[in-house]
Amino acid sequence: ERFPHALGGKIGIDATAIDAGDGTSMHRVTAFCTPRTRRKVMAIKGAPGNRPVIERAGSKTKTGARLWIVGVDTVKAQLFARFPRPGMMRFSESLPAVWYEQAASERAVVRYARGQPVRSFIRIPGRRAEALDCTVYAFAARQVVNINPEARRDELAQVEAQPVAKRPVLASSW
Repeated sequence: ERFPHALGGKIGIDATAIDAGDGTSMHRVTAFCTPRTRRKVMAIKGAPGNRPVIERAGSKTKTGARLWIVGVDTVKAQLFARFPRPGMMRFSESLPAVWYEQAASERAVVRYARGQPVRSFIRIPGRRAEALDCTVYAFAARQVVNINPEARRDELAQVEAQPVAKRPVLASSW
């Protein structure tokens, strides 16, 4: 499906990431994503630690499906570095206050393991984190898509012509 864009054209969905790491629905998620892999519908699972933003799992699941691993701590560190800086991220004016509360629902904690500092993110008690999780997974899905911003802007500025409705033929032409 394509959606109207402010520049006049229509925009589609370039990639979709569906969380398969909740422990109960992995089989259903991978069964849904596997036949849609070419359309960049990905089954993903978050993993803590110093990892790449997104990478294919080394092996397939038991059902033969491909899983993508998202380095959630890496993405959160990048996102939290952008939040306080004006111009680094843009947000819709229509987002409710609860979205911002959820986006800021975790804090970075530095602990030492074997004498080395290790940063991890801890949820603030009593806060929900759906907005943060969705933002992290959207950021990871964006890494899979190769978009040329100038070409995309030109494409969206072109208003698609409305198809001319053909009138029904009432009588045979022969």
